[in-house]
Amino acid sequence: MNLSSFVTTLVRDGQVTVSAVVHPFSNDDLRETRNVLTDYYQHDLADMPGQAPAFDGNTALGAAGFIYRAAQLIKLRQIDDAGIAQLLPEYPGAASPEAVYSADLCLRYLPDLLSMAKNLAPADPLVQRLTETAARWPFSSTGTNICPTAPVAVITEHPSLLQAYTDRIIASKDAGRCNDVTVMNSVKAALGNYADLLWPGFHDSFRD
Repeated sequence: MNLSSFVTTLVRDGQVTVSAVVHPFSNDDLRETRNVLTDYYQHDLADMPGQAPAFDGNTALGAAGFIYRAAQLIKLRQIDDAGIAQLLPEYPGAASPEAVYSADLCLRYLPDLLSMAKNLAPADPLVQRLTETAARWPFSSTGTNICPTAPVAVITEHPSLLQAYTDRIIASKDAGRCNDVTVMNSVKAALGNYADLLWPGFHDSFRD
């Protein structure tokens, strides 16, 4: 399965299907994948609060390739540590709200891949690489109990991202993400008088 078909199947059906053979992505496949991601972005906007960040095609495409290779490496366990480093190089964090949201179109599936990969040994290089990436992309990794290593200001300074991040934290009850003052205030405001219903034990968890 090529990259464009992978993204289409992932988004439409939530299914991960990859090729059993490692090969470079063709230029035609990359162009088609960018088109698929552009359409995906346009449809996803309806689920974002307020004015979402603009589309960053290069970042979205890079994240799609990262998720594909990660899924492929979970399947192809015969690939050694050097092969993992080559196929899944370190993935830098986001430098803009546009990058955060565009990468998230595919990186939002990273927690699911982490759950699959953790059936491997905790010290497995693939698990370590996925964990490092989740820490660098906090918007896409709520609920993983992984502390962000990247500043969350790129999220909290954008109203749409902050609200979406808040909603994800509440949905996953990720208390560790409330260490940031802006995030905590946003979570409290979103919960309002319904904390006991939406997040049982919230007030007890953060009582002074």
